[in-house]
Amino acid sequence: MLRNLWFQLHWLLGIAASVVLAIVGVTGALLSFEDDILRALNPGIITVPVPAAAAPLEPASLAARIQASAPGRRITALTVSRAPADAARVTFAPNAGAPGRGETRYVDPYAGAILDPPRGLESFRFIMRLHRWLALDDPGRHIVGAATMALVVLALSGLYLRWPRRPLDWRAWLRVDFKRRGRNLLWDLHAVAGTVAVVPYLVMGLTGLYWSYDWYRGALFDLAGMPRPGGDRPGGPLNAARRGDERPAPLGADAIWKVFRREVPAYGVATLRWPARPGQPYQVGYRLPDAPHDRANNTLVLDPATGAVREHRLYAVLPLGQKLLTSIFALHSGGFFGLAGVVLFMLASLAMPLFAVTGWMLYLDRRARKRAVRAATRPLPAEPAAPSPILIGFAGQSGTAERLAWQSAATLSGAGLAVAVTPLWRLDPSRLGATTRALFIVSTFGDGQPPDRMRGFARGIMRQSLPMSGMSFGLLALGDRSYQRFCGFGRDFESWLRRQGARPLFDRVDVDNSDAGALRHWQGHLGRLADRADLPDWEAPRYQDWRLAERRLGNDGSVGWPCFHIELAPPDPGRVDWQAGDIAEIGPAHGAARVASFLAEAGMDGTVTVTWDGLTCTLADAVARSILPPAARRQAGTAQALADCLQPLPHREYSIASLPQDGRIHLLVRQMHDAQGRSGIGSGWLTREAPVGAGIAVRVRRNAGFHAPGDDRPLLLIGNGTGIAGLRAHLKDRVLKGRPRNWLIFGERNRAHDFHYADDIAAWRAASMIERLDLAFSRDQKARIHVQDRLRDAAAALRAWVEDGAAIYVCGSLEGMAPAVDATLADLLGAAVLERMAAEGLYRRDVY
Repeated sequence: MLRNLWFQLHWLLGIAASVVLAIVGVTGALLSFEDDILRALNPGIITVPVPAAAAPLEPASLAARIQASAPGRRITALTVSRAPADAARVTFAPNAGAPGRGETRYVDPYAGAILDPPRGLESFRFIMRLHRWLALDDPGRHIVGAATMALVVLALSGLYLRWPRRPLDWRAWLRVDFKRRGRNLLWDLHAVAGTVAVVPYLVMGLTGLYWSYDWYRGALFDLAGMPRPGGDRPGGPLNAARRGDERPAPLGADAIWKVFRREVPAYGVATLRWPARPGQPYQVGYRLPDAPHDRANNTLVLDPATGAVREHRLYAVLPLGQKLLTSIFALHSGGFFGLAGVVLFMLASLAMPLFAVTGWMLYLDRRARKRAVRAATRPLPAEPAAPSPILIGFAGQSGTAERLAWQSAATLSGAGLAVAVTPLWRLDPSRLGATTRALFIVSTFGDGQPPDRMRGFARGIMRQSLPMSGMSFGLLALGDRSYQRFCGFGRDFESWLRRQGARPLFDRVDVDNSDAGALRHWQGHLGRLADRADLPDWEAPRYQDWRLAERRLGNDGSVGWPCFHIELAPPDPGRVDWQAGDIAEIGPAHGAARVASFLAEAGMDGTVTVTWDGLTCTLADAVARSILPPAARRQAGTAQALADCLQPLPHREYSIASLPQDGRIHLLVRQMHDAQGRSGIGSGWLTREAPVGAGIAVRVRRNAGFHAPGDDRPLLLIGNGTGIAGLRAHLKDRVLKGRPRNWLIFGERNRAHDFHYADDIAAWRAASMIERLDLAFSRDQKARIHVQDRLRDAAAALRAWVEDGAAIYVCGSLEGMAPAVDATLADLLGAAVLERMAAEGLYRRDVY
């Protein structure tokens, strides 16, 4: 709750103050090197030629020449420098009744001539007015002051919100992944730049308030133990002015300067200030040649009559609070920390527009996500006959998890299932314990942390033991692969569910940055849960047009459904890229006979051109790639009207059995049939309807959860049926890399007919690239034998391989084989060991 409060405050202040802070930041950056820029623009004015044999005039002589050049004007201050090329500066008192501090002009220190006003000075004065008051005087001062206070709160709240799980790991603070896109890249830029600039922003903000509010400035003086501006200083000017009426004649500037030079043998820059009223002391402010910054000033206060030293205030011996307060401008500009500080503060100032832009874009994206959630949120039809609806619980940071929860609910509800959607943090132990089927959509914040509103749930309920053995669940984990603990909280949540006895309906689906392929995989699970193969994709894959190059029956004579080896040739052989474990997404189509029959029933000409799914094509092509509506919806008046009611067929997924080096995608596809004997949409298209040479819509989906180990550790591969396809790709990869410690356990019906890729396996076994091979052909003997039985028979070898660091990969049927293998492994190795291996990526499954 506290974190959410800070988040709401952070974005509210950021949106409110962003434009003002952007203006203040840019103008502050322009002012960072004002003196250097003006010096470069004004040779002969701010810097002067140095005569070959002349020395600068003493201040008294210089003042006399200036006075002669400007009769009637009273000099209030004269600044001289030990640098030979630096011009002197004179300040005149303002004319009677005129506001301000008077005019300052540059003076030739050798001739005493008043020089022209410097170029660019008025521009910098306007920039300063923008910086401090938005050029609006008093109203602008209050606006900038409020924005400055907001900057302090933004820096502190941003630091709190950004605090990582491992604060001592610099990568957790400073890593920007420029491979990201959209919101994730914006967040990286916003957060990392804020981390780098947090100290400058705090210093700028806390010092900037000095010029915005009198009460703040007074409080700083009180904290530093210094009299407030305008007050009396013991022995200072006002006290001196209030002494009796008898005042001796004041000393001249020449005498005062001699006293100063006696007291201060070395100086860099010195300013002689004449008293404003008779009886007030002279003051000489100066900076030493090795001063740490240009505001490290010392002050010598001299009696105007005798030249005696009344006070000598040295910057070096000031208490820390007074030293900081007298250096307030140097702190604000970064000069207090040297040249590096000025550069850092300038860059931080220039970054303020970046924060304004990224902050607004993140805010607008957040609004768009909320609108998407509202659009996805719809009343669900009541299902009174369903006593236990499927619970869909979500936990997210930005609204994506909630939107996906409602989309999942709409999909299942549309398929006739009863569902209930709720935030995870609202679930209590009693409701969790009573749930029989649940789908959880859980995002990870940062490097493995729960979303803000799940922190209490994670600290409370997830530390309890709950009776959840009656629950079957599916989990969609949202994350960002650039973090070390990718989908870390989703994994933690799944581990907790398993420890409570809940059983997975299918393997966890990990989503990297809203990857559309992973979300389609989740939709596939929803379709199987609803027992519907025709549920449309939320977002269709962006297919390429591959070619069906080869198709051959692989299990002739089998008692099971026909199984075909399929080879797909790419459109560009030089640009094929996938890894062992990846998935081919196929865009299926209806056969020509089915399309012709449909069009005949609808009374439509298939050659008519229509617009469908953003494409211009014939009506026959649109029908071929669409879910065919029932007869009641076919009576459209025109071909376009019919096309408008067609939805694209959902994609189908198949494990890739080859490597890019093979030049083609190899698939092993079993021809499936429904209760009416009709072949499945995807399998029927690939194994029967599509002619060899036909175009096949293909997209390769990265399946990082089933990628090969990155080292040469032992690899145990377990699979049945067409699951051998994914295992074959891994064996090919291991053979190619010369990694022979491979153990294959494979099961099917009959060895004579169903030993898929038997020649490859025999060759690898003969070449010692398969160290151990266990086969389970269930119908070759009276007693049915399955892969889990072979696994149990090899228990001792299994434990030895695991102790040697082996990884276990399972590919095949979700129903039957995969749960049985999982239970056997847990029994033989221990549930804790299997859970640890899964967490370390050593136990991976690709089951369907």
